Amino acid sequence: MYSFSFLDWAALGLWGLVCLGYGFFAERVGDRRPNLMASMARFRRTWMREAYLRDARIADVGLIGNLMQSATFFSSTTLLVIGASFALMGTIERSVEVVELMRKLPFGVRVTQELIEAKLLVLTLVLVYAFFRFSWSLRQFNLVNIVIGAFPSRAPGDAPGDAPDERLIRMASRLNELAGLNFTQGLRAYYYAVPLLLWIIDAWLLVAGTLIITLVLCYMEFRSATVSALAE
Repeated sequence: MYSFSFLDWAALGLWGLVCLGYGFFAERVGDRRPNLMASMARFRRTWMREAYLRDARIADVGLIGNLMQSATFFSSTTLLVIGASFALMGTIERSVEVVELMRKLPFGVRVTQELIEAKLLVLTLVLVYAFFRFSWSLRQFNLVNIVIGAFPSRAPGDAPGDAPDERLIRMASRLNELAGLNFTQGLRAYYYAVPLLLWIIDAWLLVAGTLIITLVLCYMEFRSATVSALAE
């Protein structure tokens, strides 16, 4: 990263500040305003309570399985992309055609081999972070499955005075929420990796891409028709 200019460092710092700041804001806004994560968290809590109250939980296990398949897909795909990033860095070391092609692009006058490799390394680190988030989400969904398996086989209404185990319901709900949160953080890392691709060409494109991606995420998670439908 010794080849970074002041503009590159400033753009990267802005990217990190916006990325962390938006994540902090989106995950802590809670019930103060309608948003996608808070709405789904309420549904996850309702889901775990209903799963506890019904005796046959085949549908619940199937739903958890579908969520685990999504996390598995993104985990394996991220590993492939990380491998492709390392392969691309090795290709750049042996070929000057890639650098010349990048220089012919708009705003690509300052592109050098060292600069491309350093920026690809930053992009790879973001993808590694996304992989850990997806794989941890997968493990948490697996734990939700185990907790659901620990639910009593008899519905509380079948026996007089048999009350639900609130501690077990809260445990399953919290694990389900954490699994969804980690999956969302992995997706968010994918979104914010797009400006890093533009950064390979020019630092100003990183700034513009970061702001655009943040506006898009803010709209999807707070202002979209999906949020309005869930809030109703």
